[in-house]
Amino acid sequence: MELTSNSERRPAEMEVLSLIVRFGVLFLYLCGLYYDVKPPKGSKFEEVFLGFGGRFKFLTFINMLLQCGFFGLCVANDLFGSEAKVRNEQSALQKYRDWLFTTLVFPMGLFVSLIFWSLYAIDRELIFPAELDLWFPAWLNHVMHTLPAIGVLIEVFMVCHVYETGVKRFKPIVAAYFMYLTWICYIAYFGGIWVYPVFEVFDMTGRTIFFAALLFPNLFFVLLGQKIHTTVWGLPQV
Repeated sequence: MELTSNSERRPAEMEVLSLIVRFGVLFLYLCGLYYDVKPPKGSKFEEVFLGFGGRFKFLTFINMLLQCGFFGLCVANDLFGSEAKVRNEQSALQKYRDWLFTTLVFPMGLFVSLIFWSLYAIDRELIFPAELDLWFPAWLNHVMHTLPAIGVLIEVFMVCHVYETGVKRFKPIVAAYFMYLTWICYIAYFGGIWVYPVFEVFDMTGRTIFFAALLFPNLFFVLLGQKIHTTVWGLPQV
């Protein structure tokens, strides 16, 4: 399968630009991961941030690891891989890059940014209490919650990817969704805390409905990514 487009091969200037942009995004994620943010001792946030599960309980942190790994893979592919539009001519690096971006990185990047800022606009206390502003850097907040959407949108407009077809394109994001849902329920049961304040607002029924509803945006974002990609790069051609 290949994609029709205005050009069979990207100009060298575009390849250099994409490498620079990807390295820049990678650098920001590395800075975010390196910065070891710690809540004030004795504060109510100390147990949440440093207790059971550590930072690995937060979807935003897990997503930052995913995005950082992806853009690192992109840089590696730019330097050592290929940029073919036909699957059987792609390097292993490019095949894995395209699979990871189309099935996980794009939908999760949009999900984290849009859900966070939507809840923030409704009532920030549900997701990012105002007290955090006293010690949580604003730049780190944007690296974790704004950059994911910006990064994946730049990527889909800047680089042609080969998409999976049929139901299998949804399997990775569905698996990731249920794995994280199991993880936060495990933390709530054995650690005694809900990862985000919004979960404490609901009773069991409301929480179940809320959890179930969160699956649909992830599935929609998989389709949205493919729709945007098709609009920019053309329809697949066998």
